[in-house]
Order: sequence, then C-alpha cells, then structure tokens
Amino acid sequence: IKTVVQEGNFKLFLYQLIAVLLVFLLFRGVSSHNAGKIQAYRGKMEAIQVQKENADEYEASKRKLMMLEPRFPDISKKDGWLQTQVLSIFQKVEVTPEIAGAQTENAENPSYVVVSLPASVNMEFNQFANLLADLENQDDLIKVSSITLEKETDLARLGSNKISLKFNTVFPKERIGKKLFTDYDALIAAQKQSVSGGEGK
Repeated sequence: IKTVVQEGNFKLFLYQLIAVLLVFLLFRGVSSHNAGKIQAYRGKMEAIQVQKENADEYEASKRKLMMLEPRFPDISKKDGWLQTQVLSIFQKVEVTPEIAGAQTENAENPSYVVVSLPASVNMEFNQFANLLADLENQDDLIKVSSITLEKETDLARLGSNKISLKFNTVFPKERIGKKLFTDYDALIAAQKQSVSGGEGK
C-alpha cells in the first residue's frame, strides 16, 4: 500500500474500494429496512404484553369483586339484619345481650350505607374471647368498631365483666357485579356449589 501511494497508482485498489462501498451501502440498506421491521414487531409485542396485563388485572378484579360482594348483606334487609346477626353471635356463646340503643345509619357515601348497633352484656373473659373469634371467622362482614370492658366489683359477680360493643356493617346501595358481568348468576351459582361441596367434605 505504501509503494502504491508513493507511485500514485491508486487504480490497483479502485475495484476493491468500490466493492467495499457497495457492500457497505447494501448492508446499511438491509439493516435499516430490517430495523424498521424489528421495531414494528417490538411494538406489536409490547402491545400484546400490555393487553395481557390488562386482561389479567381485569380477571383479578372480577374474581375479587365476585368473592366479596355476595358477603355483604342485601340493603332490602337493612332494618333488622344486623340485630338478628348480633343476637345469633351471642347465642353461640349462650349469652343474651342487651341492645343498648337504636340502630344508626350513615348514607353519606353514594355507594353504600353504614349501619351501627350498640349492645352490652355481662360475661366472663373466656366467653368474650370466643365471641370475638366467632366474629373474626364468620362469612358475613360484621365489624366491632369499639369495645369497653369493665371488671365487675360486686363479690357475687367476680370474674364477670361489663362489656359494651358497637357493631357495624355495610349495605351496598346496589349490586354492581350483576351490571358489570353477563355471567354473574352463573358465577354466583358456581360459588355456592363450591362452598356447599366443601362443607360436605
């Protein structure tokens, strides 16, 4: 190469340079064309991935709603449902409570009504612990929002406690699952069958 440069005889490399240039241009053209295709395929793959994630999120939300919504009491039973449930809970521990006041309602939220009911009772601590365990494990969504406990000082009632509780539950103003899902009734029926099958076992 040094000799050719000194002699000025560049024609010896002319064909090689043209060949290299053509190969370079051809490679560049093919690469840019393929790059566009690759980018298009990448865009399609990302769109499919986003669609799958949205579908998975939708199905997860649907399952969660279908699991939770049937556990809420029906608003048509609002006037007596909570009191019946509270009496039933105390009946399991063989104690009769005193309903300490009228049921109160808060309907400020556009989607649900919160209902509260106070009750008081005298019971031993072990009975009270069993009562709380029953509340935690039941299917119906009932919450105790406040508890006051005071030990009895009367010698005849030592070991007993004066307990006041405030029970709460939520009544949805409408069932949105039935409006959202065309297979709502079939899903509810399948859930009930699954629960009854599990109880049978």
